[in-house]
Amino acid sequence: MLSMEATTQKSEKEPLLKVEHLKTYFFTEVGVVKAVEDVSFHVNRGEIIGLCGESGCGKSVSALSVMKLVRIPGKIMSGKVLFKGQNLLELDENELNKIRGKEITMIFQDPSAALDPIRTVGEQIAEVAMLHLGLDEEEAKELAIETMKSVGIPEAEKRFNDYPFTFSGGMKQRIVIARAIVCKPSLLIADEPTTALDVTIQAQILELLQEMRRKYNMGMILITHNLGVVAENCDRVYIMYGGYIVEGAKTETIFQEPRHPYTRSLLKAIPMLGVKKDRLDIIPGSVPDLIDPPTGCRFHPRCAFATERCMKEVPKLEKIDDDHYVACFHPQYDPL
Repeated sequence: MLSMEATTQKSEKEPLLKVEHLKTYFFTEVGVVKAVEDVSFHVNRGEIIGLCGESGCGKSVSALSVMKLVRIPGKIMSGKVLFKGQNLLELDENELNKIRGKEITMIFQDPSAALDPIRTVGEQIAEVAMLHLGLDEEEAKELAIETMKSVGIPEAEKRFNDYPFTFSGGMKQRIVIARAIVCKPSLLIADEPTTALDVTIQAQILELLQEMRRKYNMGMILITHNLGVVAENCDRVYIMYGGYIVEGAKTETIFQEPRHPYTRSLLKAIPMLGVKKDRLDIIPGSVPDLIDPPTGCRFHPRCAFATERCMKEVPKLEKIDDDHYVACFHPQYDPL
């Protein structure tokens, strides 16, 4: 038998979160939306991974599936979501509610929609502490104020009793982050957390998330369409397209040695300092209709390297190098 120390060491080496072959569909009146198809990725303790791609590629649905928050007409069709070795998809609502908000938390791009407008911000943070940590009202208030201070809310004791409308957009997002970390979760999912904020505030919020990651050794999933945000904040990144993950690697590898034609096209479309172009590169065509997606590789109608095989077969996500995975029959090997 393994000793307790050996078991602990083994668990620390295992991913905090491991998603395997996740598939989520939405059954609508106009057809079945195949939003997430065979998605696999993992998150280690204390690292930030990016889920990146165009709108409608399946990033947010993947995150909601991890939390098992997909509602009718959506349905998780198959797959596993292993959190600390336990498959969350096999748990009932009562068991999941002990994990959501405590072990795994989520923040969204619109802090105004995430906060109850008729309850004070302090009450909304303290409620989470009372529910998941078993604190009494006074203890929860003290922890809420302490957490508000840690995310940069000035005069936290006074502002505990203020309502959301009295805060700016950036301060509301700090309140949302405070509510998400008050129980010191192991995993934080941030779904486009800076989209609704101006550039200066975006940088502050992202730096705050980095600080919280370091402070609590949290794993984090950062969902974004902004490759600049990925470059500055993520340890690894997964590129999604049409419900599939098409490439995954360390962030520097993605930027220096992209292999999938879609990843390369995204990077070429970014304006570069010191590089003059008559016009920006664009990706021809449009994102696939997920009710009636293309056969084979979903990127093939927009891909310059597509062959007949690409039109008929779906490429599997396969390892091509150390911690570098690509789903493509014709991966490109020349640097950008």
